Amino acid sequence: MVIIGDASPSDLDGIYEIEKGSFDDPYPLGLLKAYLFISNGLFIVARSEKVLGYALGIVQSKNRGHVISIAVDPSFRGEGIGRSLLGELHRRFLKLGCSYSYLEVAVTNTEAIELYRAMQYKVVRFRVGYYGKGKHAFVMVKDLRERVGIC
Repeated sequence: MVIIGDASPSDLDGIYEIEKGSFDDPYPLGLLKAYLFISNGLFIVARSEKVLGYALGIVQSKNRGHVISIAVDPSFRGEGIGRSLLGELHRRFLKLGCSYSYLEVAVTNTEAIELYRAMQYKVVRFRVGYYGKGKHAFVMVKDLRERVGIC
């Protein structure tokens, strides 16, 4: 059984392993640790016997939920864990007064883009070089007031 809950210091090693297995330029462990202490309840994990995935968000300008990062252990992808994490992050954004959520995603990350579209995110901008030279991103936005797609 997969449980979604707040990340804790004991989860950081597992989160970091997922981060390294998911991104070309993973966040350093020290940055993830800092986010844990400043995230105001917006650093969450999916766990069973170990950490299977995580999501991290922040609130900007009191009404914008920014999905900083979300990743699932590659061996557990396709099981709805990313959808569950994102849905819980949406609920927490709403509770904190956010009216919309946004994120950046590499244009080559088709698996993530499909998930975000299924969760009613829409591409609103193309950012050249966002992830480095030749590594472009889409900015995607979801209106949280529409409540459709929140798990």
